[in-house]
Amino acid sequence: MVLVALVLVLEGEGPPEPLGLRGFFYTLLKEAFPELHDQGENPFALGFGLRGGEPWARVSLLREDLYGRLSPALFGLEGREVRLGRLFRVRAVLQEGHPWAGLTTYARLFQGPHSPNLPLRFYSPTFFRRKGVQYPLPEPRLVLESLLRRLEAFGPLKAPQEVREALLERTTVRFLEGRTQMARTEVDTVGFVGKVVYHLPKATEEEALWLSALGRYAFFSGVGAKTSLGYGLARAFTQVGPQDAET
Repeated sequence: MVLVALVLVLEGEGPPEPLGLRGFFYTLLKEAFPELHDQGENPFALGFGLRGGEPWARVSLLREDLYGRLSPALFGLEGREVRLGRLFRVRAVLQEGHPWAGLTTYARLFQGPHSPNLPLRFYSPTFFRRKGVQYPLPEPRLVLESLLRRLEAFGPLKAPQEVREALLERTTVRFLEGRTQMARTEVDTVGFVGKVVYHLPKATEEEALWLSALGRYAFFSGVGAKTSLGYGLARAFTQVGPQDAET
């Protein structure tokens, strides 16, 4: 089961606007996949930003059938103008060769090194719907519950109950460095941007495996609320002395 992040490299002024990006993608989705209905969890996440002053937009698809339906339309945008709040020209559509592009499978999320530590960097404001309000603190339970919910909604695996309880009840914060930042939604709010290292004490092999898999999944799924507006953009990083390298 494939999941993929496609990046539209843009020509234009400034980054795309969140509401404009969502409106554009929903129009594309309606044309290519009109029978897709709201199922509680969105099988996609959007993103946007600047790289060396060059704007980009990102479409991450968490279901293989969605990728099959939408990829021809997305790759077909190359050379065309699109309105993402402002007008842009699509210079390229990338599945690799950009830090926010990539393709993997749900099985591969559980391959590779695993650890009781999960370092996540939140690049766009990240917040959670909690008791009727938007909550900006990246608490372990909120972050991991968000990732588990999406992985189990669209992937083939369910976390064993004992693993789920360990992840949600015992994971702590070992390091945090960040701040709040304004997020433009239907109602303006704030979210967290920065780095957090989560730690699961006395983790078993299976628990560490799931924790690391959720970190890899965050790259595709995003974290928290309003990922359809480009918020909750996150990825794992590996600490290298005072610097860090993305993984």
